Amino acid sequence: MKVKNFPLGIPLTVSGIATVATMFTNKRLHVACGAVWGILSILHAVQHRKKMRADLMRFRQGALQTAKETAGKAETTTLAALLAGTDIGSFAPGRVRVYNLALAGNNALASQLTTYVKSFAGVTDARVNLVTGSMLITYVPEELRQHPHLKRLEDYLAAHARIR
Repeated sequence: MKVKNFPLGIPLTVSGIATVATMFTNKRLHVACGAVWGILSILHAVQHRKKMRADLMRFRQGALQTAKETAGKAETTTLAALLAGTDIGSFAPGRVRVYNLALAGNNALASQLTTYVKSFAGVTDARVNLVTGSMLITYVPEELRQHPHLKRLEDYLAAHARIR
């Protein structure tokens, strides 16, 4: 019978258990069981080398495909996660500065966020400082307050602004 077709699962299990069981009893028997276990492990690897090689190639291809798919894509951040890490630096009607460490050095996120903020009626400008992770938003209060959610946001900012 060839090694290729010989089932090694049971002998591997028995030799593994025997190696562990003899660890504290007989040193020579422990070494012998360990040697048998090692030889059977090598034979088992030889039996399944094609499958292991195919699995490795599939893993590499999957990793390369994932790298290709994510290359060039901007990191996406949910608005809720962004707001959770945002601190209000200063506020005056028509002008607010916020800080978020996610903006520091992240040009893609800064660009995405400024485009989003500028899309609101009444916002005249939004600029990010990539060094400090701050964003300065200027707006026309009367125009912004026409949107109920943005009015509530401005009220929240007024109540929670931190003076630096």
